[in-house]
Amino acid sequence: MAELFTESPAVFIAIVFAFALLIGSFLNVVIFRLPIMMEREWRSQAEEILKTEPATPLPEGRFNLVVPRSRCPSCGAAIKAWQNIPVFSYLLLGAQCANCRSKISLRYPLIELLAAALAAVTAWTFGFGWEALAAIVLTFALIAISLIDYDHQIIPDSIVLPLLWIGLLMLAALIARRHLNG
Repeated sequence: MAELFTESPAVFIAIVFAFALLIGSFLNVVIFRLPIMMEREWRSQAEEILKTEPATPLPEGRFNLVVPRSRCPSCGAAIKAWQNIPVFSYLLLGAQCANCRSKISLRYPLIELLAAALAAVTAWTFGFGWEALAAIVLTFALIAISLIDYDHQIIPDSIVLPLLWIGLLMLAALIARRHLNG
């Protein structure tokens, strides 16, 4: 497979684009849920100290990047797997919820397409290799950070701190490779 990607950059870029559409769909989940998860944690810590109830309600029960399943914000109907195919489901459903027909924001497929386009450009720029993988991961993280910051004016440490370590490891690997190659 590595040989195919090395010899045929177009195949590599196409696979990256398709895979990045799926990651873009997950980025929508991260962008929506991570700030809520952070606020739940902050409120929990504040309640321990202040012994007060929050002014606005947050989702109750288990809530993370995986659980609960995605739901329509208008009617609460669970989104089925076939309704969650990046970009295509949006177009097939006519930008509406399959259950209540409320409008689905154009932002969702745009984020999916943005992630795919930027990942494809990154794959084209770096070619097949670990550098491309690292740059694509960085690209996905920057998309999530940018949109969370735009929506909430916060930059989550849970995304930034792993990137710091990944960046340091990449730098060390690049320095070691240059040193070994002369």
